[in-house]
Amino acid sequence: MRRLIGVFALLATGMAVAEAAEDDLAAMRAHIAAQDRTIADLKTEVEEQRRLLERLLAVTAAPATGAGTVSAAAVPAAQALTPAKTEAAAAPKTAAEPDARTVAGFRFSGDYRHRFDVSLRSGNEFAGPLQNVRNRYRVRLNIDKDIDPRFRFHLQLATAPYHNVISNDQDWGGAGVKHPFSLAEAWMDYHPNNYVSIRSGRMEEIFADHMRFLWDDDIRFNGFHQTLRLPLGENKAGFKTIELRSAEYILTHPNIPVLPATSPYVNAGYRPGQRVRSAALFHPGIIARGDLHGPWSQQVFGGVEVYTNVNQLQLASTGAGATPVVGSAIGLGLSGPISGTGNATTTRGGAIYDAGDFHVVHLGYRLAHKGLSLGNRELPAFFDLQLSRNVGASRLRDAVMASASVGSVQKFGDVRFLYQFAIKDANSMISQFADDNLGTGSGVNIAVHAFRWDLGITRFFEWQNLFFFVNPRRGNSPAEHFFVPVPRGANTTFRYLAQFAFTF
Repeated sequence: MRRLIGVFALLATGMAVAEAAEDDLAAMRAHIAAQDRTIADLKTEVEEQRRLLERLLAVTAAPATGAGTVSAAAVPAAQALTPAKTEAAAAPKTAAEPDARTVAGFRFSGDYRHRFDVSLRSGNEFAGPLQNVRNRYRVRLNIDKDIDPRFRFHLQLATAPYHNVISNDQDWGGAGVKHPFSLAEAWMDYHPNNYVSIRSGRMEEIFADHMRFLWDDDIRFNGFHQTLRLPLGENKAGFKTIELRSAEYILTHPNIPVLPATSPYVNAGYRPGQRVRSAALFHPGIIARGDLHGPWSQQVFGGVEVYTNVNQLQLASTGAGATPVVGSAIGLGLSGPISGTGNATTTRGGAIYDAGDFHVVHLGYRLAHKGLSLGNRELPAFFDLQLSRNVGASRLRDAVMASASVGSVQKFGDVRFLYQFAIKDANSMISQFADDNLGTGSGVNIAVHAFRWDLGITRFFEWQNLFFFVNPRRGNSPAEHFFVPVPRGANTTFRYLAQFAFTF
């Protein structure tokens, strides 16, 4: 009996040991499974960090686009949204300083520019005299944040009077009153890979190139744009990549279902009782880039600007139209109408363009050479030709610009020279959005010779000198209901800008 009891005890002990071993094995398996999940999560995180690092390296390797201008350069180079900004950058380039500029993932940058500005014209029977000698400054602050490898946020604050849509410069004046510092850019960019980018918010125009042809450097629009980059492989037909672009911008929001007879919109051609729809801009286009032999490269770009309800823009440039078109959107009463007039209108100072529509087709070509040097200094050079035609107008609808540049400012002693010649007819493009330096006094209806000379003082400080000689092209014709702000016969307008540009 004692032996039998001993056998049962031995069996019970063995079963308990076996059960304990099984429990330990199950716990070990669960622990290993948990470790496998942790390792998988770490691999995923490492892969995301690797992709983010590649994007940041691409940004660092991309050429600078001008002080504080991050609309293109701050996204991966494959998604850059401007055809060529490096050649016309408005301020010196600076080395990357991620530790000094980054706080909790937010990157800070900006620029300060002091401008001595001279505009002169002698008066005659066609136009009065112009004598405006002033000091001005511009401050811009950029804040950028990569939320994850696919989403990026950008914000820019800048100076400038609210009614001037094509300048961030602030005049020295106002008897000590504080100057405004307002929202210039704010957008979110979604880029799931290196080929697709979708953006919404307030942003630079999708074909802005800082060449002063179609757009002023400081103009920004509210809306959306999209880009699709298509690699071509082995530089086929002299091109490596093609970018398809499209933009949709909302310019006004009248919110008038039934127009009263006393509304200022009647001055812009609207009929009492009708609905007033928003003005908008749609801008699809394409850019092709590639290499030629040796240090030569080329770029072809083109697109179509299609405006709707465009007379609202001219209405905003009249005393009666500024408040209903612009003031209601920003919640402020402006001191005057928006600046930048120059197009032909059907009455003197009126709110209806002479052009029936603005459907502007534009085409450009750039040939660049990066092998020139003087001593140990690189002298990249390019020739740029741009053409446009407003097919929505029947006359005076063409524009052309030719530019030649040599040099680039990166450090002390670097120099850059630029010459431009431009013709912009009175119905060729929207004057309120065109450059206000090349188009001093009138954004269109001009023929202009422009010269520029830049000198690097330090890596963050540049001295810039710009000269413009502006002549009007067409005069008024009351019999044809054709009126321009500065008619042919007015004397040449001279503009000189001496700029001291700092980046930080």
